[in-house]
Formats: sequence, structure tokens, C-alpha cells
Amino acid sequence: MDCHVFRRLCDELAPALMGCRIEKIHRPAKDVTLFTLYGTGGKRFLFLRAGRKAPFLFLSTHKIPVGSAPPADIMRLRKYLADRRIIDVLPDWVGRRLYLHVNADTECWLTLDLREGPSLLFDAPPEPEIPAWPDPAHWAEACEGDGWRNWPVITPPLRRTLPLLPPDEQSALLLDLEAGGGDLFLYENAAGERELSAWPLPPERRRDADGTPREELVVEDAIRACAAAGEAQVLRGIAALSRAEAAKPHQAEANRLRKLLLKLESEKKRLSDMVAAQDAARLLQSQLYRFSAEEKHASVTLDGAGGPVDLALDPRLTVRENMASLFHKASRGKRGLSMLEGRFATVQADLARAEQAGLMAQAATSAPTPANAPSPAAPQFRAPELPKNVQPFRSSDGFLLLRGRDAKGNAQLLKLAAPHDLWMHTGGGPGAHILIRRDHAAQEIPSRTISEAAILSVLKSWRKDETQVDVIAALAKFVHPIRGAKPGTVRIDRMEPAIIITPDPSLEERLAL
Repeated sequence: MDCHVFRRLCDELAPALMGCRIEKIHRPAKDVTLFTLYGTGGKRFLFLRAGRKAPFLFLSTHKIPVGSAPPADIMRLRKYLADRRIIDVLPDWVGRRLYLHVNADTECWLTLDLREGPSLLFDAPPEPEIPAWPDPAHWAEACEGDGWRNWPVITPPLRRTLPLLPPDEQSALLLDLEAGGGDLFLYENAAGERELSAWPLPPERRRDADGTPREELVVEDAIRACAAAGEAQVLRGIAALSRAEAAKPHQAEANRLRKLLLKLESEKKRLSDMVAAQDAARLLQSQLYRFSAEEKHASVTLDGAGGPVDLALDPRLTVRENMASLFHKASRGKRGLSMLEGRFATVQADLARAEQAGLMAQAATSAPTPANAPSPAAPQFRAPELPKNVQPFRSSDGFLLLRGRDAKGNAQLLKLAAPHDLWMHTGGGPGAHILIRRDHAAQEIPSRTISEAAILSVLKSWRKDETQVDVIAALAKFVHPIRGAKPGTVRIDRMEPAIIITPDPSLEERLAL
């Protein structure tokens, strides 16, 4: 987050945080801290992602699941901040720090540092750094070499922008930034990635690496602009990490079972070699008349069907005892192979279940992809990697759609669903349930994707031959299976507005994966 964007945010965030009570503190992902605040505007969530590469601070109305055990630093923050109210806010926008004074028995400030993360300060915070600005007409000379280190307000994004502007626009931009205030500019590409800027980017910087232009949106509300960018950057990353963490135990179990299968393959080869000794025993048995009862040899040459056969024997045993040993060895190999077949089947079934569980944990991938480009995630969801009774589709906007093939598939969808996913069904009779996967609760679903999901639901329902059909929808967290009822029977606690569509039979083939 550029310090000029941070400055705009602090101007609006300071009054919004005054009087808020800090209810909960969580660490949903590495370097990400979540503060649950309660104030006059209701419950809101303050996200801080700290670090050198892409720090970000934003206030959101969307909650995310946080189930991990809190680390020691979060427990310490809870000790001093839980149920405390924010009574003062002091921004240091040049240093990208925000100090929050809480009503504790002793002096206590929460420091939100975009580089170092949250910390506690038990004394008055230092005075904010006074910004120093170079002469707008000679900024380039002032920043030559390492000179930019003396001007922290000339940030890397600003240094990349200024050379692309005419001299008069360079000076105007620096004067505008020095004065403060103004709109924020949000840039979004076809994949849903967003970048926030405190100034309009020149045409050269409004394109992706492949030359695709990004859409520009001018936003007056800094809190809303930062929330839009932060939810796309931070919450999507948290969702990906949570899916990876959920899949880890299943992947570890699958790796263990694969190693076990390799050992079983080696054992199968050993037992097969033991069974192969039966042929040698029979050949020796057919020519046993050539040897006396007490005769011993380290090896013998026998007449085989294809010519002489050299057979190694145990010199400690007689020829007859060697023959009996070979028959016994072959018998043991047969018994071992019969037992091994059952073991193979069990391990392979366990491996299939572990792999499927891992794929189910990762099946929330729904990041929008360009409609005219093949999705790299699409092959993950081809049958049979998902449950056989769940059919995957990819919407024109790149969202993953899952549809139940039968009643058990409908029930399986709720096991795959995240609380923020959108569930749909053609009401009034039997039909398929469908799920629109989202990365996080703040991710908006385009109307085209909602219509396509509704059509897919209708095409596998009792109303597929009608021209106008209404489809019910609800967030997955409000859809619950009814215990003891038939698979796929659900109770809906809260519904979204119904969608009215006209079925298109060709849609299934176009969107199927």
C-alpha cells in the first residue's frame, strides 16, 4: 500500500474507528491480523497484512472463518486490547503507521505498522514524521542515485509514474499529493486482480504484462476503495491458504499410501519369484530318478523343454529335500499373493479416498478467469477427481459451478460448500442442486454467472421444458440437510431473491469441464 493511498485511508478511517470496541483478534494467515470491531455502524473487520512486499490495511464488512490456534503475539494483543474502546487515533502516513489509543488502566496504544505488523506501545507514540517534498520542477535531480531515500514521499509507484508524464503534469501531481485529499483510482484486470492508486495511472501503466488494458474506476470513498482492493488481494490469498491447509492431511495420507503401494509392489515381485520356483521343482521332480536318496549337489543340470537347464540347489540338503523345499516355497508364495491381492485392493481404495478428500478440500478454486482464455484450474475438476455424483462446470466469467447428478450428489454439494458459496435449486419439485464457488464472502458474483448457474439447475429439474422458470438461491451457510430425511432434502433459513430465467439446453455442453 502506497503511503499516499494510506494517507487517504487514514483521513476517513480515523473518525470511523473512534469509539469502536475491539471484540476479537485473530491471525487468519501468516502476516495477516484481523481485528473485529463493534461501533455505531455495527460489526466491522479491520484487516492488516504486514510485510515489505505488499502490505495492506482495510476495513471490511465481510467476516472470514478463522479456526487456527492463535500464536503468542495474538494472545498478548488480546490480553491488553479485548473489550477495550478506541478513544484516539493518530496517523503517521509517511511512516505508514496508525496508532490507536485504547481506554486501558494505563497508557496503551495499538500500533498498526504496515511493515512490522501490530504491536503494543505503553507510552505516548512519537510525533508523526513531517513530510518533506522536493521542488516539483526539480524532483528528478533530487532523487538521482540514492537521493530518493531523502524523500520518502516519492514512493516507488510515484517514481515509476512521474517519468511517463509531461513536466507540467509532473509538477501538478506533486502539488496535488502534497495538498492531500482527492479520489482514489481502482484498476482491475479480467482475472479480478485489483490495484489501488492515489493518482490516475498513465496509459502505459494501465495494462497488464500481456498488454491487456485494465478497467479504471474512480472512487471517492477511501474506505470502500481500500476494501475493494484489499478483499481481492488479501482475502483471496487467505482463501487459497486455508484450502491448502485443509488439504495437507489428506495429501500426507495419500503420500503415505503411495509409498505403501510401492512396498506392496516389491513384495508382490518377491512372492511371484517364489511361485516361479514351482516350475523348477516340477522339472527336478520329473528327473529325480537320476539321483540317489542321499545325493547332494550345489547345482544340477536338467533336461528342459528348450534345452539344458542349470538349477542352483542348497548343498546342505539332498536333491529330494531341495525339491520339497522348492514346492514349499512356491506354496508360501501362492498364499502370500492371495493375501496381498486383498491388501492391494484395500490400500488402493484408501488412496482413492484420500486423493478425493484432498481434491474436495481444494475444490473451492473460483477465481474469475478471462472468458476467452482456457482456465489453468479447469483440469483439476474433471471427473473422476471430484465425486462421481458431482458434475463440474466453468461459467463464462470463470467461476467454478458444481451440480449434483442425483440425490446423493445434491447432499454431497453441502459437504463441499464453504459458508459464503451460493446454493441454487429449482423449487417446487425434484431437481439438481448447484453451487457457485467463491474465494471469500466479499467476492461479487456477476449476474451472467448467476443466470448460467440457474439455467444449469433448471436443465436437470422437473421444469426443464418450461419457458420461464424461477430458481431459488441462498448462501450455503443457511442451507442445512434434514437429519433422517432422504439425501438432498434441505432446510433453508434465509433465502436470496429468486432468479427467473429461460432454459438454454446448449449451455451444458458449452460450460462443462
